[in-house]
Amino acid sequence: MAKELTFEQQMKKLQDIVEKLEEGKVELDESIKLYEEGLKLSKELKKQLSVFEEKIDKLGQDDE
Repeated sequence: MAKELTFEQQMKKLQDIVEKLEEGKVELDESIKLYEEGLKLSKELKKQLSVFEEKIDKLGQDDE
């Protein structure tokens, strides 16, 4: 089983993908694969952020 990446590791991976795509030095097929991987990472990061926000909101409500 593959080890799950941390939020920070996923962000770094997404940043690396964006940089590669912005450079424009990869072939079209590779660009499409990188784009798809970036979209998956982006969706996963958004989900994780939602979970983090819910936890923070709950912690704030517990203090009241």
